Amino acid sequence: MICASIGRVFGLLCSVTIAATALALADEAANDRVIAEKTGIIAADPVNAAAYELRGEAWYLKRDWNRAFEDCGAAIRIDPNFGRAYHCRGRAYSAKGDRDHAMADYNEAIRLDPGYGASYASRAEEYFNRRDYDLAISGFTDAIERSPRQAYRALVKRGEVYAAKGDTERAVADYSEAMQRNPAAALPYELRSTIRLAKGNIDAALADCESAVRLEPANAGGHYCRAMVFLKKDDVENTIRELDDVTRILPSFERAYVIRAVALHRKGDDKRALADLDEALRLQPGNVEAYRNRAGVFRDIGQYDRALADYKEAIRLDPNNQVTLASRGLLYMMMSDPKQARADFNSVLALPPADKWAVDTAREGLGLLK
Repeated sequence: MICASIGRVFGLLCSVTIAATALALADEAANDRVIAEKTGIIAADPVNAAAYELRGEAWYLKRDWNRAFEDCGAAIRIDPNFGRAYHCRGRAYSAKGDRDHAMADYNEAIRLDPGYGASYASRAEEYFNRRDYDLAISGFTDAIERSPRQAYRALVKRGEVYAAKGDTERAVADYSEAMQRNPAAALPYELRSTIRLAKGNIDAALADCESAVRLEPANAGGHYCRAMVFLKKDDVENTIRELDDVTRILPSFERAYVIRAVALHRKGDDKRALADLDEALRLQPGNVEAYRNRAGVFRDIGQYDRALADYKEAIRLDPNNQVTLASRGLLYMMMSDPKQARADFNSVLALPPADKWAVDTAREGLGLLK
């Protein structure tokens, strides 16, 4: 993740890919065909474990976690030694947020069917979710070695683990190998662009985004990738244009509205910026960044009471967020409330220094309040 300041009080921009969202939007028609076909088989043969497992996988790809869970569980009840059914149910558990049961199912899937590479990759993803990076890398390596079909997915995910560890060279190496394994895929280019952008290699980052859009022009990920680079270049018009494409292709992706609001605010179009932040909060009511950024817009247009309400909600949701605390401290200064401003700045400095801008702002603010 790349974080860069967007103006001192407007908030932070974090450049992230939308891979998880984009990958989940699999071929709906193909999934529907599998479901219809396996439903017919189950009607004729109610104890066909393989049909339940395959229908469960299709439900999973359609993001219907409950039906996936039911079908995969049915396959296990019919055949308790069916390793792939445990993998199928583990993915449903994971999607539902039940990490412990997901891990137990992956372990059982590997015990019953040690040659099935997908189970290693899914278990490695759980390790990644737990930030157990070394076990995640080991698991993805197992998947690469055991299953050529899993190699592309495992290389991409292992690259993400290396990136999370700060080992960007190995991350780039994995993304590059993933490109060779699947030359038609855009995702490795999007991920490599994120690393290049973090290192300040703007032209190289944009080239990767261009490749992603060329390979998958109907995918929101490449357009979001380009938007992040254009925003870094302070090219507001192109940022907005790319995010218009993202919201058209993937209207449920709340982050696109948050980032587009940043660009619109820079442009001076605060009415549209507020509309985008309202939409982001409708899609994700607990979005701290949307509250903080909306507060920044309200502050800049002089609606201090509404700004303060949004900062308070953002802090309620994330009490130790230094950026929000420092931003509210500045607002209190503008509202001529030095007591509350001092309290917020002291709260920033009482926390481990996680954000340089927030710490510097708190120190400067306290200096001015003396």
